[in-house]
Amino acid sequence: MLLRRLARSPLLHFFALGGLIFAAYAVLDDDPAPPPADAIVLTVDEAARLAERFTATWQRPPSEEELAGLLRAWALEEVYVREALALGLDRGDGVIRQRLATKMGFIAESGAAVLEPDDATLRGWLDANADRFRRPMRLAFDQVLLGPGTTTEDVAQIRESLAGGADPAEAGQASLLPPALPLTPSPVIDRSFGSGFSDRLADFPRGTWSGPVESAYGPHLVRVTAVEPASMPPLDEIRAQVEGEWRAEQARQMRESFGEALLERYTLHLPEPAEVLGR
Repeated sequence: MLLRRLARSPLLHFFALGGLIFAAYAVLDDDPAPPPADAIVLTVDEAARLAERFTATWQRPPSEEELAGLLRAWALEEVYVREALALGLDRGDGVIRQRLATKMGFIAESGAAVLEPDDATLRGWLDANADRFRRPMRLAFDQVLLGPGTTTEDVAQIRESLAGGADPAEAGQASLLPPALPLTPSPVIDRSFGSGFSDRLADFPRGTWSGPVESAYGPHLVRVTAVEPASMPPLDEIRAQVEGEWRAEQARQMRESFGEALLERYTLHLPEPAEVLGR
């Protein structure tokens, strides 16, 4: 059981991936004939990828003349990069530093893409993060906005006329609020009527004009026609979404572990925050 859990551990996959990378570097370091420092070398496979990008963009393969131009453009870009680095143009440039750090982050979290979680892993992660996936309560209702000067007697009269079949759109105060809503998630209702409005409707009897109940716009008479309680969908229905968020979490953890491992290779000399803020 322990070995099985270790085999599924993202951290173990991370270190395995790191081992492969360092092994590859070791093989490359044994090359007896590295290219001279002033050599610009583009392999056939790399050139083929340039041709593939051209094909993906223009929906046709490049001609020999076009490919020759692509290869020369790549070489010129490589020369520019080397000369810029030699001149120290990367130092003090926040944009370049950020892009390099971003690329290292992509390398750190690349192992998450090859992880294949089983249902037990995803179900456990879903249980631990249920609030992310729980479906909110949904309500359907009719409503009438009452004017600011509406008296208790007016409310009783409007309720009686509505119970007798009066059109809700013609009763009460005119507004841009819809007189009837189909089944709508509670967060959407609260964005339209104000925070907590949906919760105040949840216990109203179905099919009966109730209230007044306050919204951000004033008091309403409300007839609740349907309520669907909040629910937790089964894993089968949302597996793709759960796996996507689980994988993003593994990538974040890999990035953090990778960064911590790199930091341990250096001696940090950082000023105290109080010293900086007190200047």
